[in-house]
This record gives sequence, C-alpha cells and structure tokens, in this order.
Amino acid sequence: MKKVFLAGTAFTAICLVLAQQPVQAATLDDVMARLDALERNNAKLAKENAQLRDRVNHIASRPAEPASTGSPPKGNPVQHAWVAPSPKQPPERPIVSIGGAPLYSKAPGSNAFVDNTTVTLYGHVDLSGDVFNPGVFDQGTKTGVASNLTFFGINARHDLEPYGYAGWAAVAQFESLVEVAAVPTERAAFGTRDSFIGMATPWGTIKAGKSDTPYKKSTSKFDPFSATLGDYNSIMGNTGGDLRAKFDWRAAHAIWYESPFWNGFQATLMISPGQNTAKDNSDFALGDFNCPGTSARGSGSGFPLTSAPEGCTDGSYGNLYSASLTYNQGPFTAIAAYEMHEGTNRTGDEAVTPLSNGGVLIVPPGAVGIANEWAAKIGAGYRLDDGIGKLQLYGIYEVMRRENTVADFNERSRDGYFLSATQTVGAWDVSASWAHANASPGSPGTGVLNNYTVTPAAGSADFALNTLDSSADQYAAGVKYHFSPVVAWYLVGSYLRNGPAHTTASA
Repeated sequence: MKKVFLAGTAFTAICLVLAQQPVQAATLDDVMARLDALERNNAKLAKENAQLRDRVNHIASRPAEPASTGSPPKGNPVQHAWVAPSPKQPPERPIVSIGGAPLYSKAPGSNAFVDNTTVTLYGHVDLSGDVFNPGVFDQGTKTGVASNLTFFGINARHDLEPYGYAGWAAVAQFESLVEVAAVPTERAAFGTRDSFIGMATPWGTIKAGKSDTPYKKSTSKFDPFSATLGDYNSIMGNTGGDLRAKFDWRAAHAIWYESPFWNGFQATLMISPGQNTAKDNSDFALGDFNCPGTSARGSGSGFPLTSAPEGCTDGSYGNLYSASLTYNQGPFTAIAAYEMHEGTNRTGDEAVTPLSNGGVLIVPPGAVGIANEWAAKIGAGYRLDDGIGKLQLYGIYEVMRRENTVADFNERSRDGYFLSATQTVGAWDVSASWAHANASPGSPGTGVLNNYTVTPAAGSADFALNTLDSSADQYAAGVKYHFSPVVAWYLVGSYLRNGPAHTTASA
C-alpha cells in the first residue's frame, strides 16, 4: 500500500509537470531538453521518497514513551480534553475469598474497581439436639433441635490507596441469620445481623448501619458456651429475664467508630438515635416495624400476642450510647465497657393486680415510668501453658441500674459476676462457667405457685415477686472436639438455679 501511494504521487507530479509546459513546436532539441528535465524531477522525487521512508521506519522502531502523569496540556479548555492517568495498579491480589482464604485471584487489569476490591464470603453453621426442662409445672422435660448461632455474610473492601488515599478504604457488609432448623420468618431476612457501610482511615473506621454494641462485643469471647443452652446471657446483660438480654444487644440505625490498635488498646464508640415519633418512646422507631430494644416477634416487640395493647411500654427506649475500651497483648486481655438506654418506657409494669390470697399488688403511675437504664462492666482474661495444654481463664464484674424508680418495683438494678475456664488438650476443649445475679431491690411483677396440676387462668397471681429472693446462679460445663480448625462437635450441660422471684429463662 505504501509503494502504491508513493507511485501515485510520482505519477501525479509528472502529469502536473507535463501540463505546465507551454505549447510549442516539437523539435529534437526541445524533446531532449524536456526529457532531461523529467529525469531531474524524477531523481528529486525519488530522493524525497527515500527520506520519507527512512523517517517512517525510524518512528515505527522507536519504543513507546510512558504515559505522562504531569499537568494537563495548556490551551483552550473547551477545545482540549485531558484524560486523567489510570490509578497505580496493585500487585496480583485475591478478589473473592471464603473465610479469609483466597478463592479467586486476579492480576491487575483495566477495571480499577475490580482490581482494588476484595469480597469475602463467610458464615457459621451450628445445629444442636437439645434436652431441657424449663422447671415450670406444666412443661416437663422436652427435646428439640436448634439452629443456634447460624448466619451467612458478605464483606467487601475497596482500597483507595491507588487513587492517592494511602490507608483509606470503603467497606460494606451484609449479614443474615439462617434458620437451619426453624421455619424462617422475617427474623432471617437479608441484613438482619451486623450490616453496614463505612470508611476505614489511618485514624480508625467509621461505620453506619446495625451492629452488636461495643458493650456486647467487649466480652463476647469470654463465654465458651455462647449460643448454646449454657450461654451466659441468661444472667449477664439481662435485667428482667424476658427472653432478651437488654445489654447484650444489636443496635439498629447506629453510627459507630472503631479506633486503630495502639499498643494493644482499641476504643469503640456507638450512638443509635431513637428516632421515635412518640415523646415517651412508646412507638416504633422511624423505618422500623418493631418496638425499640426488641427482636422481631420477640417479647415486647409489638407483634400480636407479644406485648400489651397500649404499645411499646415494655422496655422501648430512645437514644442508645455504648462504648468499650479493650486491651489485648500476648496472653492477657482486659476490657471496660459502658452502655446507656435513654428514656426506657416501662409504664406497662404499672398496674393493679389482685392476688389469690385476697391481697392486691398496686404499682402506681410513675413508680416505674420512663427512666434511663445503664450498665457497666470490667473484665479480664489470661492464657497460660499449664503443662497439659493451654488454659484460658476469664472473669467479669457487671453493674446494671435503672434510675428514678421506686425501689420496691425496681427489678432492673443489680450486680452480676461471671467466671469461665477452658482447658485445651490436643484436639479437645474442656470448659466450665459460673454466672451469678445478685438480688434486685424489688419487682413490679407477680407469680404463681409451681404446684398447679392444671394451667391457672390467664392473669392469675398468687404472690408479689418483690417479697421474695430474686438472685440466681447458672452453672455450665462441656467438651468440644475439633476435627479441623473449622469443624467440631460439642456436648454442653447447664443448670440454672432461680430464686423464687427471679425471672430469667434458661434450660
């Protein structure tokens, strides 16, 4: 194609030269002169063509220059466009992983989003066969199959360092309960567990969404029987025993900050706005269809047959504040945590209840009412090699208080203690724990005697709970065998000793 173009150029030049000559008589001398002129012109054209060919070959053989990362070219900004250079590409990295193990890795390509994003799939499956006795006269011993703490999640991280933000990353997570054994309800909807979007920086991470509170997370690893019949939440973090531990909670519509680790220390701060349309927090929070501080379809949630008809008056609160400071260095662990629930509405406890002995329990308006509830705890752990294997020890002291409540009707204020030990021998873990709840000052509730042969009528009451001991102890023991780092089986037993007026539930 190049030769054709050059020949065509020469042909055109000859035609032009011929056309420009004046018309005159053709003599032999004239013809020879014209031929000489044509030869000189052809020689000149041939030389120019050769020079052009050399230039083309030189340009084709020159190595490509690297893309400029300097300033955009000067000129009219309307007539000239500047394309920003692509961000510096990271080395080959995992794109999708399962539990932190790379599943799919990719070399840097032309898609900056894919090249700088890591997606992690994770989850936990825990299924148990249970035998339990609630200790209630009309229940007896029962058997069951439970899903326990079974969940599935997706975590994504998009690194911003290639764009010039060293140490920055956008993070997101969606996590859901999985009902392996039970019939699924909205409790297992997508995003029911810790789910958020946030920004990680060199100075810490800010997230927004829903998450276990810092108070809850601070001691979550202290309990070797978490999510089993021996779970310490029958007592720890549990003020009233109505199937929900008030201070072992996952806060919705929350914003929180997680600091970097500094010499083993980390601080976490959270606020969850109440966003309740009722001044007394007796309604659902905006965007929710559940009473604040309750689980879907759970006690006090506002779901039919779970709450009093007057609305969210069984522990619904406004703003939640939670904070923790943890220390982990070598074999030693220490924590301090605090949480407050602002304006907790318990007006549903205020009532006049006749007793079977002819007496009456009167809880007058304002005796319980709407008040702040808070909890604080400290804890420590130590791991040592005792010659048999690793021995892990933990302990917690907890204080829970409800303010501005008449003592005779205050069941939400008490102290608690927890101890646990786990001895590892090869692939085996042998664990034991003890939790204790001191008696509360009083209670607004009533109880029935545990000697009925038939179920008493709804609303029946034989005595006032504030006249009896409300302390409790829970003992748990168990073994676990690890087939691999991710597969194990376990056997757990638990016994809960309730004082006559204590209302926590366990098996």
